[in-house]
Amino acid sequence: MRLSDFNNNKTGKVEENVTEKDIMDKYNQYKDLSSDQLSQELFKEVSRQKANGTFDYQRLESMLDSIKGSLSEENYQNMKRILESLR
Repeated sequence: MRLSDFNNNKTGKVEENVTEKDIMDKYNQYKDLSSDQLSQELFKEVSRQKANGTFDYQRLESMLDSIKGSLSEENYQNMKRILESLR
């Protein structure tokens, strides 16, 4: 499962019915990656979405807010700064 797995491949639109389990599965998949590896994955996915016209900043912001409780404050703030740099 990749970050792009939250996209509907037929329409290019983000799935509306992403569950908390989906988010936690995604978190568990990426939680052991280094900061550099996570950044590389994120930037690749953002580039792909921007090229497809499917990039949705608000959606990413909502997803980050939904997993905030699972992150340390430092990790949350780091992710928030990265997200802000993607605008």
